[in-house]
Amino acid sequence: MEAALDEIIAGLLCTDTQRIHDCTAALSKAFENPEALPVLCQMLVSTRETQIRQFAVVLMNKRLAKLRHWQMVPPEHQAGIKACMLQALIREKEKSVRNAIAMLIGTLVRHEADKKDSWLAELLSFIFERCSMDDPKESELGSSIFASLTDSAPDQLISQMSEICQLFSSVLIAGQSNGDMATLTIAYMMQGMCSLIPFIVGHTKAEQTVSKVIPLMLAALQAFVQKGVLTEFTIAFEILDSVAEYAPKLLNNYIKMLVDFCVATLSNKQVDDQIRVVVVTFVGRILRVKKKAIVKQKLLDLILVTVFEMTCSELGNDDEDDYFSGTSNTPMTAATQTLDMMALQLSPEKLIPPLLQILEPALQSPDPLRRRAAFMAMAVISEGCSEAIKKKYLEIMLNIIKSGIIDQDQAVRNSAFFALGQFSEFMQPEIAKFAPQILPVLFEFLHQLVVELKMGQPEPTHMDRMFYALEVFCENLEEEIVPHLPVLMDRLLECMDQQNSIHIRQLALSTISSVATASKTNLVPYFSQIVEILKIYLVNECDESLNELRIQAIDTLASITRTVGKENFIHLAQDTMNYCMNMLELGPDDPDLRRAIYALIGGMSVVVTNDMNTFFPKVIERMIQTVVSTEDTLIKLREDSPTGGLLTEIDLGNTDDEDDDDDIGEYQAENDYVYEKEEAILTLKEFAVNSRDAFFPYLTMVFEEVYKTIDHCQDVIRKAAIEALCAFVICLHKMNDGDGVKRACSILIPKFIYLVKNDEEQAVVCQILDELGELFKAVKTPALPTPDLAETVVACIKDVLLRNTACQFNEPSGGGDEEEADESEYDEALIQSGGNLVAMIGHALQPDTYSLYFGRLYNFFISKLAKAKKNDDPDQRSFIYGVLAECFQSLGLCVVTYYDSVCPLLLVGTTDSYAKARQNSYFGLGELVYHAKQKSFDSFGVILQTLSDAIAKEQNAPALDNICGAVARLIITNHNMVPLGHVLPVFMSNLPLREDTEENDVVLKAFRVLYMNTRESILPHIEQMLGIILHVLFKQEFRDNDTNANAVSFMKEIRIEYPQQFNRVANSSPEVFTFVQTL
Repeated sequence: MEAALDEIIAGLLCTDTQRIHDCTAALSKAFENPEALPVLCQMLVSTRETQIRQFAVVLMNKRLAKLRHWQMVPPEHQAGIKACMLQALIREKEKSVRNAIAMLIGTLVRHEADKKDSWLAELLSFIFERCSMDDPKESELGSSIFASLTDSAPDQLISQMSEICQLFSSVLIAGQSNGDMATLTIAYMMQGMCSLIPFIVGHTKAEQTVSKVIPLMLAALQAFVQKGVLTEFTIAFEILDSVAEYAPKLLNNYIKMLVDFCVATLSNKQVDDQIRVVVVTFVGRILRVKKKAIVKQKLLDLILVTVFEMTCSELGNDDEDDYFSGTSNTPMTAATQTLDMMALQLSPEKLIPPLLQILEPALQSPDPLRRRAAFMAMAVISEGCSEAIKKKYLEIMLNIIKSGIIDQDQAVRNSAFFALGQFSEFMQPEIAKFAPQILPVLFEFLHQLVVELKMGQPEPTHMDRMFYALEVFCENLEEEIVPHLPVLMDRLLECMDQQNSIHIRQLALSTISSVATASKTNLVPYFSQIVEILKIYLVNECDESLNELRIQAIDTLASITRTVGKENFIHLAQDTMNYCMNMLELGPDDPDLRRAIYALIGGMSVVVTNDMNTFFPKVIERMIQTVVSTEDTLIKLREDSPTGGLLTEIDLGNTDDEDDDDDIGEYQAENDYVYEKEEAILTLKEFAVNSRDAFFPYLTMVFEEVYKTIDHCQDVIRKAAIEALCAFVICLHKMNDGDGVKRACSILIPKFIYLVKNDEEQAVVCQILDELGELFKAVKTPALPTPDLAETVVACIKDVLLRNTACQFNEPSGGGDEEEADESEYDEALIQSGGNLVAMIGHALQPDTYSLYFGRLYNFFISKLAKAKKNDDPDQRSFIYGVLAECFQSLGLCVVTYYDSVCPLLLVGTTDSYAKARQNSYFGLGELVYHAKQKSFDSFGVILQTLSDAIAKEQNAPALDNICGAVARLIITNHNMVPLGHVLPVFMSNLPLREDTEENDVVLKAFRVLYMNTRESILPHIEQMLGIILHVLFKQEFRDNDTNANAVSFMKEIRIEYPQQFNRVANSSPEVFTFVQTL
């Protein structure tokens, strides 16, 4: 038996694939012999080579990892194995073998936990005794075994938690007494405790012990910093991460001490760079869980100064693209990422003022490193602080950025362009109004670039960042881009000259893609020229150097298909689809290329809609392969895993459902495959939206496969799956498959609720809440087929509003109402998504049922409004007025229950200092009257007077539009109670609407009511009314086709009854006359 196992192990350790396969089969056969495990024990304690002995233990662990296999071992053999492992652990000198033994012992401890024999007690006694010895070799042995054991079976040591924590304390105190806290013993003890911290909460004595030694832990970490051995520092430091994540209350008394340690480490440039990277990354995490305490103890300024100083470091030898993307791991990039994290976690009111005090002198500094860092800081806070910047700082900061992009220093220009790109992405729509100032500057840079390239000069290093800023700025301009198209397209098409480098052509194509997204059908004059350029690169085969350009050309064409208009692209549809099919079938095995092809096919579904049916069999089959593929996730073995990757080919009876992931450290995402999977899911969603009839036969199968990705380790996949699954349900609804909708919602909604409560990514939770809202709005009552589902959704909303979900770290600080002001913009965005769902769930419920749920949440909003007023928080006031207003439609006549308390709130809201709050209050008043009907009649006079006073002084365009909407609703509700002789002249003079064009629908209804019921009141305004309706039709500002058709029909009625007035309006200008002919 022993010789056979020797031969098997030798075969498994060789490089011959066939021999490994044969030996794997032989090993499975050998394990059928009950003597195999005892023989492997003997091999372990023999004098064989280290690798052989280690592998013998690894094979035993692999076999015995499953409880079923351990239970099959005869009792006398079980006792022998346990005794052998304990003795081997004591005697083994080789660390790799000892670690493997410790891992096996961890497995056995897990299996033997319920038994009352003395084996575990002997093991712990051995560990405790060794860890407490003065001899460093013995204490290192004991502590390393402790670390391995807690890593393997931490849950089995819970009963010994208090004793273990006391041991940990004793080891730290002994290290302090000996004057050396940077020992391997302490490092291993801290590593072992890291595995136990997740279980410590609730063990009061253990918690108290660990809390008391936190100063000693920090002293030990300081000693490891001074020692400068990165591996020892890293394994020791993990305990702080673990405490912050699982037991942050243990840090409550030591926040200043903890911050002082971090600041001292980060400020010392003599400290190893990677140690500083670890610590500055931890600063971002500790701010998440202790931000209120840090702010309260006035430690934020110190942290900001320290982190900013790190961002002023030299770039070193890292590639500049790594610097901007954050893929390099230097103190400067890590500090920049921490600053980004701070912006996402902290209230802008707490972060921006002290940061500006740092940035102002840095921007004026003669040192380009400080100027560069200042622009990077502005760039990375733009996402987390976007609302605050838009309100208070946007114009000032943009002017500063404009000065930065003409700085003499190249690195400063790069950072300024990056900041402009970030602002363009996160400051929408407000930044669009600065296009006349910003675009000419970017166009001039683009022109200079073309001129310099023609003169043979090298590409400037700021080129990538300049294109990034231009691309992002253009993508979000919408109609505002149209006046700039001639110059912009001239510049971009110049860049596509074949003489230019592949890289600049790729950047230009990417920007053309963004221009297409913004300009839509306005791109048509350039469409033919763009297509001719794209044809050069849309080839079946190309040199490897041109592959990225080919992919970008596909991406650009995909953008154009979605926006240029079906009628303008249809002549290219067949050739485009043939190309896509050919590339999927015969193209290179490249995930990024497939991603681009999927995107193009998704765009084609916009153009050819249900004619996609001929392509679907092959296309959907290939996309499902991508959806179910595991290539986007690589299993990464733990660095300390004794298997060392040797067992990836070996299956020792893996036939049950027990977990077999002892050696798995984490799942690593492979980016290109992740993006391919994301695009496949989103394209399937597009099929459900654009090609509903053709896609329906595949819907059940696709739903099932996409649903399996909803727990993916990458949040982009989870978000794509959520979006697609909701679109699939809406598709079922539109195909009148009521049973399918019920089945799907019965599966989806409980899963969504679970994710809302447990997913740690705020963006994922926001996505679920927003998509659920759209689902309820589209599907209505079938979306909640049972009362239980509605109950769970409402309970979930309440959890979000009360910050009781996993992604809302609810740090208690006893700060009272001021805590509201400490929330970051991301925190508030999540609350707003939850609040919006309060209104949207009403679409799926009957008014009387919805009223019951609304009543449960109503007091929360009233309380939050009172806090918002006390804290002078305009955004919160606006949010609450808006949510209440959106609920009235679903409440219907049940709104009368709340009328007497809501009406006074909204009347007060019309005098708010914040325009958005006033706008929502005007809208709310109109909706309240419209749905309360007769209940509102007693208030008509007060409401009309309020609106009359407001319209006389209101300067904000959207607010004015909503006053008009409110007046229209009053007219519709009871025109007899409106003094039309006074109201109509003012009402008409404020039309057409300026910005909030959704109110056009209700204005049209009011016109109809007046025309049908009080024609004498509207006759003096008939031409003005016709002009308003024509204006809205021309601008295509009615909400949907039905309203548009009603408007045209109404105009035809007026033309028949009042031809003279109609003709005067129709002939008022050649443009109006031409447009009227098209109706």
